[in-house]
Amino acid sequence: MLPAARTEAAIYLLGKIADERRAADDIVRAWFQARRFVGSKDRRAIRDRVYGVLRSLARIDWHLEQAGGDTEKSARNRVMAAIVLEGGDATANFDGSTHGPSVLTDDEQTLVEALTGKQLDDPAQPIHVQVELPEWLAEKLQAVFGDDLLDEMAALNTSAPMDLRVALGRVSRDQAKQTLAKGGIKTEYTHISPMGLRLAAHSDIARTHAFRKGFIEVQDEGSQLLSLLVGAKASMRVLDYCAGAGGKTLAIADRMGLTDGMSKSELVATDIDAKRLERMDKRLSRAKLSKKVERITLDGNEDLGAFDRVLVDAPCSGSGTWRRHPEQKKRLTQDRLSELMGMQDDVLEKAAALVKPGGRLVYATCSLLREENEDRIDAFLKSHPDFQVVPMAQNWAETIKKVDCPITVEEGQDLPDFLRLTPHSHGTDGFFVAVLLH
Repeated sequence: MLPAARTEAAIYLLGKIADERRAADDIVRAWFQARRFVGSKDRRAIRDRVYGVLRSLARIDWHLEQAGGDTEKSARNRVMAAIVLEGGDATANFDGSTHGPSVLTDDEQTLVEALTGKQLDDPAQPIHVQVELPEWLAEKLQAVFGDDLLDEMAALNTSAPMDLRVALGRVSRDQAKQTLAKGGIKTEYTHISPMGLRLAAHSDIARTHAFRKGFIEVQDEGSQLLSLLVGAKASMRVLDYCAGAGGKTLAIADRMGLTDGMSKSELVATDIDAKRLERMDKRLSRAKLSKKVERITLDGNEDLGAFDRVLVDAPCSGSGTWRRHPEQKKRLTQDRLSELMGMQDDVLEKAAALVKPGGRLVYATCSLLREENEDRIDAFLKSHPDFQVVPMAQNWAETIKKVDCPITVEEGQDLPDFLRLTPHSHGTDGFFVAVLLH
């Protein structure tokens, strides 16, 4: 493909992403699947342009406003601005060729001239523009990160690595690493998780022997740590209450020894969406776990009994995963956040009723917002005095043991009750974890 054709493809995809509620990844993937003729270099260039614009959207829009207050924030103008702000030649990309964008209009040429010589980052940009957030969200995250906001948001605005969880009940990390290396896939050990590998570059893992045999699964290092912090063991009864497609379910099953066929443990995975649970089927089959994990679609009438451990990976804003889904920043509204908080309170209430006395409730989100994390736990504890927080350092020592807990405090301060992981501080997706003893 010529550069102009790549540009036209990026404009089309950005328009689809703006118009639809689907994840950007799903839209881009479907477009490529329908066009198998597009080569790998072209795919990479188109994807880089699309995600480059999504990760620079606030700054690009700021420049468009400065160039002319009534400038339309269309996909075409945004791509054009991105090319100019990085020092490229917009005219060459908008050349009117068969598969390229139409030639620049007089108004567009004027816009290009106004942007020429400008840099994407400008010291005149407000803080919320610099950190690529709506103003109301920047204020909330400023309260969380304080002086570290710029660094934390910069890390959240990069591309995410690809991590793998090794099924340690079946193979060692060394064995998985060596098997992947034989197929030309280089990995390194994850820095914190004792069961992870990080790829040197994104690869098609689905074609590997290790994946087909269920020895590895794609799972972010932070999600792996959450699975470990549940503290699931052989002989326990464990519930993954919002299981979804089962990434954490499989990790917990491995921890419980279900893969060896001898464990007397019981693991139940539930969700309100049957289709989400169905997505677990192939993964369970690869891992030899199809008959060892009970799956239940919740309708409110189930008698599930009581469990030693209940994991609630609650529905949330997903703000901790914005490296992977930058389009979600503009889609999150204050009304949606309030709706999610209500859902989190509801799921905590229902899950708490399923915890045995002496058992533990593990609440987690992939959100960085205090409103979805500490505030929800505080509200829950006020109405549930029979639950108490297990300090994170204590829980870490009991579950992950040999790996140093990645939480630090200022001298003289108490260790934190909860765990907050971020791309900047830990190299993982953003996660929050609280462990409560019943």
